[in-house]
Amino acid sequence: MHELALAQGMLDIATEELARHNCKRLTLLRVNVGAMSGVVPECLEFAFTSLVQGTVHEGARLEIVKIPLKLKCVCGAEFEADNGPYDLPACPKCGEVFGHRVLAGKELQVDWIEGE
Repeated sequence: MHELALAQGMLDIATEELARHNCKRLTLLRVNVGAMSGVVPECLEFAFTSLVQGTVHEGARLEIVKIPLKLKCVCGAEFEADNGPYDLPACPKCGEVFGHRVLAGKELQVDWIEGE
């Protein structure tokens, strides 16, 4: 479960940033998780909750923003895919299945931190 290591890294980032602003406690951590990031959002949330339990950050919320997979076909058409990260769809314009460029959906980043 690599989500535990990812949650720890995100918590470390948040803790460092809070310290820069003289805050002691994390209240909200918002992360962007792309459809092709390889992260299972439910596992990330479970790992985060487990890590903050019994610490000064207990009760902090993890807000996960799911970024859909957005592709660009070789014909130039841009489209979103929602049939899973390992089942790339045909282009709705030309029908091509291969050669799409990923425009969005690989993200995994801390987007927002709130503390007190």
